[in-house]
Amino acid sequence: MSKFFFLCIFMSVVAVRPANEGGLSLIGTRTIRGIWLTLIALYILTAPFEGYWIVPGFHGHSWVSLFQRILLIPLPVVTMYCVVRYKDRFTIFPLGLITVWIIWVLFTFALFSPHTYYYLYYTWEQIAGFLLILSFWYLARFRDFSRVATISSLIIYYLATLAVSLWEIRTAHHLGASSEHNVAIPTAFFYGPNHLGAALALIVPFVTLLFLLNRSRWVLALSILLSLAGIYILYKTGSRGGELALLVEAVAFAAILPRRWRSYALAVMGALLVITGAALVFVAHLPATEKLPFALEKFRHLIHIFNPSFSPVTPSRGPGSFQIRLALLESGFRALWHHPWGLGPRGAERYYAYYVHHKSPYNTYGVIDAHNMWLEIAIDFGWLGLILYTAFYGVLLAGLYRLRRHADLFLRYISWAGFPALAGFVIGSLSPSSVMIGFNIMWFVYGLAVMALYQASRFGQIAARYRGSARNPTFVSRRGPTGSQLQFSRQSRSRR
Repeated sequence: MSKFFFLCIFMSVVAVRPANEGGLSLIGTRTIRGIWLTLIALYILTAPFEGYWIVPGFHGHSWVSLFQRILLIPLPVVTMYCVVRYKDRFTIFPLGLITVWIIWVLFTFALFSPHTYYYLYYTWEQIAGFLLILSFWYLARFRDFSRVATISSLIIYYLATLAVSLWEIRTAHHLGASSEHNVAIPTAFFYGPNHLGAALALIVPFVTLLFLLNRSRWVLALSILLSLAGIYILYKTGSRGGELALLVEAVAFAAILPRRWRSYALAVMGALLVITGAALVFVAHLPATEKLPFALEKFRHLIHIFNPSFSPVTPSRGPGSFQIRLALLESGFRALWHHPWGLGPRGAERYYAYYVHHKSPYNTYGVIDAHNMWLEIAIDFGWLGLILYTAFYGVLLAGLYRLRRHADLFLRYISWAGFPALAGFVIGSLSPSSVMIGFNIMWFVYGLAVMALYQASRFGQIAARYRGSARNPTFVSRRGPTGSQLQFSRQSRSRR
């Protein structure tokens, strides 16, 4: 095993060294670099599928699990090598924030958590998400390859999710250990429908705006068709968090559009809100005895968020979802007040489980999951963990907002899709029981944002440098521009 890790480190270091360094032949260096890039691209492709692609002969391990173990040591080494050796410090601020956060996660695990597999696995999931962000950061150095690899992975995952979800709606069969068993409620690659709803709300903006990358009629028609299919499946999940996230995304999308289009977007958004409000009022005034389909019944309960009414809990009538979540929030704030440094990974779960069997001022009705990403991070990793994670999230949002008018079409696409997606996920992350485990699509979108910010910084500076070199030939580097630099200089000249 040690020889295997040394081989991975050697291969990764060679992948970032120039071809004329280290005494290696050009062909050998390119081969190793190609293998390394392929490993990272395959990790990005398989990551959203979690544990569903099993490797034969590896005792039930999936491909993504195998890639995580391969990249565990080499990928951070590569990142540090690029930053130190080549001064590759683009997007170093968000990368630094998430790095300090993952170090703090490991620190809380060492100090506050039981050192058993149950808690180690939760910690490992955070490390895996961090590795996914590093993968996007490294891949961003290869402009064209990174864009093809990441968008292809996203489309493949989305199509697979649609296919599995429609199959579940049709047959009432489910993959893995779905919580719905033989009920025709889709869960796709997740445990519950709320996870799927939050994931779809996170991905739909990227699918809807695919036509920006290729402005042909068939791409426009295909993106609209796929978006409507995703919204239909989200509706069938009954995920109210996902539905609210879509509304927030519509508002955020209108905020980043150019001024000449903003009025049209606001008109469409207003019409959407009116239709949604009218539908809510209609279903809310239906007789309570009238049996509605599951998805429509869940939609009717959306109005409880705006007009909460708590009924006494009786043996025949349990608490409502909003009532449970409010109790979890009150109890969670109490935990944070008494444990400002956090309780370690799965600390929220341990805290709620303890007070299920002991007297507590806040009754969470037997629920031991936070159902709130922000609250879970706060209880698990304390104020410091929450501040670091929120700062990282805010930097991504601010960076994507700044890219909304970027000249590069791909970066503008990531901005127009990523900013609404992350804005909506602030609400969408409150719907599932937990998105900190088994929800790699969240880290995937974080990685896309980091990649876009990196390429905007790095290649934007290169373009500016070679625009200056056209006016002052002595400015050109002695080694000459690389292929990507030449491409950007040609683009800048063509614009002029």
